[in-house]
Amino acid sequence: MPAKKLPNTDEDRIKALQIIIDQDELTGSENAILSISELHEYRNLLLTFEGTCFCFKQAMEDETKADKAYVDLFKTAQLYISHFIQVLNLSIIRNEIKIDTLVYYGLENSNEFTVPDLSSEEAVLEWGVRLINGEAERASRGGVPIYNPAISKVKVHYDLFKDSLHSLKIYRQNTMRTQESLSEMREKIDRIIWNTWTKLEFKYWGLPPEERNQKFKDYGIQFHFRAGEQLSVFG
Repeated sequence: MPAKKLPNTDEDRIKALQIIIDQDELTGSENAILSISELHEYRNLLLTFEGTCFCFKQAMEDETKADKAYVDLFKTAQLYISHFIQVLNLSIIRNEIKIDTLVYYGLENSNEFTVPDLSSEEAVLEWGVRLINGEAERASRGGVPIYNPAISKVKVHYDLFKDSLHSLKIYRQNTMRTQESLSEMREKIDRIIWNTWTKLEFKYWGLPPEERNQKFKDYGIQFHFRAGEQLSVFG
């Protein structure tokens, strides 16, 4: 006996539910499978599901764009922060800036003027703030500002990276929230399709095979078939 085969894509779910609604409307109230309230509910569900599918697709596209922007801005912020630290270290080596000013940047314990590990977003966020605040502190004490890159340029790229990280988190949350809604609706639609198809099987089981199979086809029922098996739900 063949088993019913539920849709496995959102497009197929939409198509299957639309067929059920359309066919039940064509059948008329006397032979309808669905009640008036069910028909109304399923129409609304179908519209909501189509809208949610669109929103999820849009959310995924927005997240992908935001992720690409984040990666580019992360690398740029890394570059400017690293470059600023290297210029600061070289200025100290050339005796243009006193070594004790490293404390303003949190670099007093750095080993042989090395650049800190900037491989994580947390590190870039931390060192960006340290450099911005440190350069402001040194300048307030009469220090000559560092140029190429100036701290203002470092701050621009730091702020752009920080904003992109915040935006990416929002896009990811939106994608997750939409995906959760979509998952819940998929389960509900699958139950509706399965239950409606089951009602059809019981309603038309007594018809001649050819007529019964046509009814199943009209309502879009899909079946798994084994080799040599015929479309006969009840044997």
